[in-house]
Amino acid sequence: MTQQGDIFQQLTSTTRVGVSSAAFAELCTALYERELNLLAHQPQVSTGLLQRRLQSLPYHVKNAARGMLESDAPYSLDIQNASWQAPQKRQLTVSATQGAKLQKWLLRQARLGDTVAIFDCRGPIQLARLDSIDRIDTAQQRVHCNMHGWFDFTGRCQDTGIDSSQQAQLSLLKPDASNLAPAFCGHQWSHKGKVDPRTLTLREVLLATTVDF
Repeated sequence: MTQQGDIFQQLTSTTRVGVSSAAFAELCTALYERELNLLAHQPQVSTGLLQRRLQSLPYHVKNAARGMLESDAPYSLDIQNASWQAPQKRQLTVSATQGAKLQKWLLRQARLGDTVAIFDCRGPIQLARLDSIDRIDTAQQRVHCNMHGWFDFTGRCQDTGIDSSQQAQLSLLKPDASNLAPAFCGHQWSHKGKVDPRTLTLREVLLATTVDF
């Protein structure tokens, strides 16, 4: 099995020209420690699966760290915590004009693989997540996201696996800077208001680094 020392050596061995090696190493360390903690607390993971994840971890962490440093995201980058920071809204809401904006974007600009924002208000904690488009069905005016299923072109959830009341609380939005901010920064809300930001998964960090603002 890959040893921790080996992984750290792989993480810090190469950086691109113009990328601070110190910042790169610090981001790698934060991302790597975060993923190790998640793996350590993941139930019922086979030895084989755990080994494969550890073996691929340096590659994904290195790409995520480079991507964070090279991103043109209009949010502050916290190197020590491998996270983005931006002012948090008072609450997570979808404006009346979002449907028309999303539809226009999907018809004119959207491409397979594009990163999008999903607003999830189903539970006691409301939050935004990053997902990616893996199918665009123009004929039926719907789009499929990798983790959250089908949405119509106005952003309404069409996932048949959840009931209609929950569908109404799950929204796809146009991926502009304003809508992406809570997803990039892990913003969360409860019925009392703002709560501490969540930590993005490595998958979400990688999706974030593909966004071109």
